[in-house]
Amino acid sequence: MAQQPGRSAQTERVVRPLGLSIALIGTALLYGVAPLLEVYFVRRLSMTAEESFVLGGADVGQWAWIEAGVGGVLLVLCILAWWGRPRRIQHVLIGVILAVTAVNFYRIIDAAVSPANPVYDGLAQSALRSWLVCQAPALILIPLYTTWYLNRAPARAFYARVPLSRVRRRWSASEGAEQ
Repeated sequence: MAQQPGRSAQTERVVRPLGLSIALIGTALLYGVAPLLEVYFVRRLSMTAEESFVLGGADVGQWAWIEAGVGGVLLVLCILAWWGRPRRIQHVLIGVILAVTAVNFYRIIDAAVSPANPVYDGLAQSALRSWLVCQAPALILIPLYTTWYLNRAPARAFYARVPLSRVRRRWSASEGAEQ
């Protein structure tokens, strides 16, 4: 692959791959924004529940508060991963995503198998239980995709601050040496 005239290997720009952007945005939405929105909406419902007997029972549980706190931390990690610094942020992000996924699966199983309390579980709590169960496909696909893409060569090159063209040239040279 020939270099462009007037452009040295030192001045090549390191570009964030599109797949990395998709992985980080999906992770930030599912693990950062969604828990924060859940706490926000349940808090809003509990404030208006005093005025309406229909929505009674809206209460932010302990898991929701913990998940919202972790969601805030995960948003910071996604911003650092978007920026590409520190160099090993991809491994930290994968570890946190897998840990939060395990907690979310526990929460989903707990919501699915525990019977609803007809006295204290209002419509809001019932909707939250359904929301947790509906998250299951996303909790499988997004961690798999993020883990897979953060371990691919374009993402590793981005975090190592190596232009992808240099990685491709090295890869092409090693293929030529094998033949």
